[in-house]
Amino acid sequence: MRSSRAALAAAVVAAGIAACAALLASSAVAQRPEGGAIEISGRKVRCSNVEVVMDRRLPSEGAAAPGVLILNPRMLNEQPAIVRLFVFHHECGHHHVGESELKADCWAVDRGVRDGWLDQRGLKEVCDSFEDAPETSSHPSGRRRCRNIDQCFATALAALPPRTPIGPKTAPPPTRLASAATPKLVKEPTLVATGWLRYADNRPCPETQRAPANDAIGKLLEKESAQNGCN
Repeated sequence: MRSSRAALAAAVVAAGIAACAALLASSAVAQRPEGGAIEISGRKVRCSNVEVVMDRRLPSEGAAAPGVLILNPRMLNEQPAIVRLFVFHHECGHHHVGESELKADCWAVDRGVRDGWLDQRGLKEVCDSFEDAPETSSHPSGRRRCRNIDQCFATALAALPPRTPIGPKTAPPPTRLASAATPKLVKEPTLVATGWLRYADNRPCPETQRAPANDAIGKLLEKESAQNGCN
């Protein structure tokens, strides 16, 4: 990733299919798992329409050539897990944004943020992997790349959709039942008539014998009952 990527790409283009075949026939091993994904740092990653090749002779952690993404597993294993993921996505980024190292860095950062494997701590590990290298004909300086990935990281974070805060669920307020309206008194009650049940014959009333009434109303009722033939 840090050295002679352009030279390696030119060599592969010049040699064409024969050079690729020779590379695969030697110590390089092409990775063609199901779905086109390989596992790096416990994650399955893929680069669309690109063949992934492992080559321990590569002088850097990774490189990109037309249709090929080359990784050096020996050098990758010397890096932290996040850096290994970054190297893969950086080289894959060249297949999307071209030869620009800064754009490839930014593409890798954006994928890391969106896929959830890159945070502030991982970003520092990536910056440290640049080793404050001076600028070369093929790569910007390490400091410039660090400033660039910081800006890319902030942009990628701002583009994320807002997260819904997770908190205790509150019960909805109880639904108030509509209370029935209190009936209004339209007209005061009126006494229509008073009276006493009168029997049609002279048979005695089928009531039980009661003690004589002591109050005025009770005596009045007894009197009416006697007049009506019920005593």
